[in-house]
Amino acid sequence: MDDLLVEVLVGLAVGVGMGLVGAGGAIFTVPVFGALLGHAPKDAFLEALAVTGCIAAASAAMAIRAGRVDRRRAVMFAAAGILGTQAAAPLTVRMDARIQVVLFAAVAAYAAWRMWYSSKEPVLTSSGGAEARGGSVGSLALGFGIGVLTSVLGVGGGFLLIPAFVLREGLSMPTAVATSLAVIAVNSAAGLLGQWWSGGFASSGFDLGAVGVTAGFGLVGSWAGARLAHRLPQSIVRRTFAVLLALVAFWMVVRSAGRA
Repeated sequence: MDDLLVEVLVGLAVGVGMGLVGAGGAIFTVPVFGALLGHAPKDAFLEALAVTGCIAAASAAMAIRAGRVDRRRAVMFAAAGILGTQAAAPLTVRMDARIQVVLFAAVAAYAAWRMWYSSKEPVLTSSGGAEARGGSVGSLALGFGIGVLTSVLGVGGGFLLIPAFVLREGLSMPTAVATSLAVIAVNSAAGLLGQWWSGGFASSGFDLGAVGVTAGFGLVGSWAGARLAHRLPQSIVRRTFAVLLALVAFWMVVRSAGRA
């Protein structure tokens, strides 16, 4: 398949997914850049992070204008995430790419499990949220951990942020998705900057053209996904994404084992 067509289709699909559930951008983009387009693993992580950050930033900007973002929680989690990305950046640059691939597959598997079971929890699909139960220290620790994941694996962490915002912080589902996108945008920018400062781009084959095309069509997909989100049952959407994530995790493990 032509590389440009792959980039267009993946951008649309990833954008729709992020618009629907506020997560899953990098987890689907990394294997496409790495396997279908043949980019080196470390380049694929960086490129996926850039695509995810662009889509999240545009979607978050629209959500902020619509008043759907909880700014206090967005700032708290983003600030902790920035610290996490910067702390992990030197380690990420020096980490063996094979270890990153295995960790990525494990995170994809966990995301699949979490998304599947979250579809059974009424609180995650309600519009009223839940009573906040999380303390600020726990929230900051979680935000820091998500920042570390962003740096090491190029993932935005929406599959962790959304349950945290709903179950720990008591936000409604629409607000949780919008706030998650705002945090993902900040974490992605901080993760890219951290790796740049740590020399991660020095010998990188970062494909700016592929990133631009994928992100551009991702914005179109995100716009469409946000409008579909109110018309599709969230439980079905989440289970569908869970199955796709599980397939990604399985594929990454098999592919990694084949290269060993």
